[in-house]
Amino acid sequence: MPIYKTWSYDYADKCECSDDDRCGCTYPNNMERSYTANYTSVPCNAGVHVGDTAPNFTAPAVFADNSFTDEFHFLDYIVDSYALLVFYHADFSAVCPQEITDFNQAYEEFAERGVKVVAVSIDSLAAHKAWRNLSFAEGGVGQVLFPLVSDVAKKASTLYGVLDDNGFAKRASFLIDRNFKIRYTAVYDAKIRRNMAETLRVVDALIELDKIECNGLDCWMRRAEKSFSGIYASQ
Repeated sequence: MPIYKTWSYDYADKCECSDDDRCGCTYPNNMERSYTANYTSVPCNAGVHVGDTAPNFTAPAVFADNSFTDEFHFLDYIVDSYALLVFYHADFSAVCPQEITDFNQAYEEFAERGVKVVAVSIDSLAAHKAWRNLSFAEGGVGQVLFPLVSDVAKKASTLYGVLDDNGFAKRASFLIDRNFKIRYTAVYDAKIRRNMAETLRVVDALIELDKIECNGLDCWMRRAEKSFSGIYASQ
């Protein structure tokens, strides 16, 4: 039987994290004082491997056009696409601004290959919005072209097995195919940046392999079967 864990927050000492400030305080105090936790406990021993079906999750997210939602449904967003799910340590940290900027600079290359990039950390939605409103020179990431997901509930990080002992997401990548299967995973030391050329090499290798192994109609039928079997249902 899996062991379930919930997370508590220091509500008495949260920052005033508005859209126009630096919002650079230490997690978990980078939330508005009005923030209310809303999460479901998840198994501590959760985790995924190559060949597994990508777990679905629902969480707040901010998008390229600065719109946002409290209910970003991951599998609904990536349907009929490849996806690169990117977990990173924290907003306003030493390595993450450069790395997220690297992903943004390579965004068109991923898009040309039919790959949707989604980035996730345990920071609040307000922190993500504030981070996007600062340039790289100011310690932010600017208007990145892919969603930044707020995993405050730590559900996504736990489902994918990348939550460290301090409650932060590890630096991890998951490449997911059009059938929602995980085809590649990588977990890095917190201080090591991911390499975009290597990531694109793996994407190209997977796409070429699928072209060889998968007849177009066959693949479409498999995706339809997944859809009707309820794979999109939130977990």
